[in-house]
Amino acid sequence: MTNVNESTGVAAEENVTRPATVKRRGGAFRPERFATLAFFLAFYIVIGVLKGSEFVSWSNITLVLSQNSYAAVLAAAVTLPLIAGQFDLSVGAVAGMSAVICAYLVSKESFNTGLAIVITLAIGAAVGVLNGMLVTRGKISSFIVTLGVGGAAGGVAEWVSNGQTIFGGIPASLTEAGTLKAGSIPLPIFYVIGAALILWALTRRTVAGRYWYATGANPEAARLAGIRTSKMVMWAFVSSGFIAAAGGVLYLAIFASVDPTTGPDLILPAFAASFLGSSILSDGKFTIIGSVLGTFLLAYATNGLQIARVNFAAQPIFTAIVLVGAVGITELLRRRRQASRPRNP
Repeated sequence: MTNVNESTGVAAEENVTRPATVKRRGGAFRPERFATLAFFLAFYIVIGVLKGSEFVSWSNITLVLSQNSYAAVLAAAVTLPLIAGQFDLSVGAVAGMSAVICAYLVSKESFNTGLAIVITLAIGAAVGVLNGMLVTRGKISSFIVTLGVGGAAGGVAEWVSNGQTIFGGIPASLTEAGTLKAGSIPLPIFYVIGAALILWALTRRTVAGRYWYATGANPEAARLAGIRTSKMVMWAFVSSGFIAAAGGVLYLAIFASVDPTTGPDLILPAFAASFLGSSILSDGKFTIIGSVLGTFLLAYATNGLQIARVNFAAQPIFTAIVLVGAVGITELLRRRRQASRPRNP
């Protein structure tokens, strides 16, 4: 299995447990984190001064959060395999395929919307099983496996939709779930908050979460400690596929249409958000809350570029620069954490 720590130098949890007598060094804050947050804050201030209420209004902020809630879900989807030391490059394509399949099913008058969503989520989980089997049983690099499976998922989306954008025929019960508000807050924001809290609790407050981090940090040491690392990697991919499918359904609910070519474009922001979150909320460790926060930081910055009428082509360039910078900061934080780790006499 290809481990994230070996291929990018990003660490997860150093140990399943930490001796009570050892104090964690380095504190909760790093200059690099301040630099990253300061960059975004300065960016927001500049756009806010130039565009005023058009950028900083409550309606614009909630609109950005709502329309990018699916992106936060996808960032969470890529984070779970990263915690376990693996890449899942199929997340974007799986989300796009799921949105297409769900749209195709619900557009049929005789098909129940709830059943369509369940089938879509099951398909996403099945893709995760395929990824996990090829990585754990086939001993193939997760990078290669998920890249190939993602390509296949994109092909399925094209096949189901006949290469056409699907719009119309989406039931109101689904679109209302993606557009209605509770007070002045769109419902998708609540979905993300709920999902983030559940996944945070799973990864940070359960034995399974600790095992995931231990597997990502050092799979051999984790295996010798009695952790079934292959099982943990498998569940990371299954969870990722399921969550990616949920993100696809949410995308459909928000926009009430889906282009079969959309999926692959969703993967870059998801990874950028995950690495960005790891560089501002922890010492280079991937976290669900960090990924969600990273998503909204990027989304609001991109919204600022749009309001400032910056060329559309500059937006993916901005995201790519943030990804590279976040990976570099994450690596620096990881090295500092390792350097400050207490050594055995």
